[in-house]
Amino acid sequence: MNAISKASAFPATVQPGIPTLPELPLEWVRKPIGRLLNEVRRPVKMADDDAYRLVTVKRARGGVVERGVFRGREISVKSQFELREGDFLISKRQIVHGACGIVPQALSGSIVSNEYTVLVPEPDLDLQFLGYLAHSIYFQQTCFHSSIGVHIEKMIFKQDRWLNWHFNLPPLPEQKKIAEILSTWDKAIETTEKLLANAEAQKKALMQQLLTGKRRLKGFEGEWREVPLSEVTDFIRDGTHGTHERVGDGVPMISAANISSHHDIDLTSAPRIPRRDYEIIHKKYKISEGDVLLTVVGTLGRTAMVNRFEEFTAQRSVAILRASNNFCPEFLLYVTQSHKFQTQLRKRANVTAQPGVYLGELAKILMPQPSLDEQHAIVEIVRDAFAQASKISRSVDVLRAEKKALMQQLLTGKRRVGT
Repeated sequence: MNAISKASAFPATVQPGIPTLPELPLEWVRKPIGRLLNEVRRPVKMADDDAYRLVTVKRARGGVVERGVFRGREISVKSQFELREGDFLISKRQIVHGACGIVPQALSGSIVSNEYTVLVPEPDLDLQFLGYLAHSIYFQQTCFHSSIGVHIEKMIFKQDRWLNWHFNLPPLPEQKKIAEILSTWDKAIETTEKLLANAEAQKKALMQQLLTGKRRLKGFEGEWREVPLSEVTDFIRDGTHGTHERVGDGVPMISAANISSHHDIDLTSAPRIPRRDYEIIHKKYKISEGDVLLTVVGTLGRTAMVNRFEEFTAQRSVAILRASNNFCPEFLLYVTQSHKFQTQLRKRANVTAQPGVYLGELAKILMPQPSLDEQHAIVEIVRDAFAQASKISRSVDVLRAEKKALMQQLLTGKRRVGT
């Protein structure tokens, strides 16, 4: 197994590469991380009737979060330790997934078991800089290579081994400046994420009103029909059930994994099948521009529209829906994304190890059917709401990517900042 395939065998939260420090920048120092951090243990003498707040650390440096408040008698592990604001907390069982973070003021006084390592920085290591340093690939790699176990979910962190890894450290004023710069980016990302959440909420409310007829547009009257999906489509079928050889330069065959929660179709990561196999499938049906794709096995309910034709086909986890002449394809797309449709879809799923919906059941799902003119009018409004949310979402993605690139430069000293 080569280096690339070996790395891809791990979840995205894991960085298994060999830790390699870059050249030491001018005025920086290189020290073992153990000379920058000290372990603290504040044992808690537990009482059965007293209440205690337990915390955990989310993967991918998602922060220290509360698990809940429990009476002493409800906590099976009696060896517990107190946390204080500013502690750096590491989960010994989840650190390979990046489960580490700084204890916030709100969780000061919480407790954790000896499944966690509690560290405090030396005066020459800024706490906020440490928080950003934990996002670096090198930091993550040292955690992976300081853990032992044959299964990624059962690896145990060996703290003594990790404390011997060397890190490049800028002077304290530069650490503070780096943390200040990255904090500004975090605030910008947080602000944009709030705008996105608001746009998504408005889009959801708009869809709920317009796609159910609760809110009617000016100039349109009369009752809506409610009909089975089969009555507003000319074509309902799933992808091929057969197995096909994988080739490097064939035709993409998408699965549910290639349809994102943002309603995009990713052909670049789809496996490819020989053209001869594609031609056989093509004789049975052809995915065309305007078709709505719906995931019906495994991850249920993700949708996307084929906006421009590129040769590709689909596995059985994807259903292809083609709107009839009296139904707007884009209206079909938005209805399949609505809460009502998604609820019906899940109710019709068979209960197996991998949930799935048979095409016969899919065809029975009830669809609203206003006049074609009203469908087009609704689509115009909903499309604008989607475009606004997508624009903000792209802004969030850009900010995150720019921050990630900047952090890599600042934490390695490739880009220096004045103090």
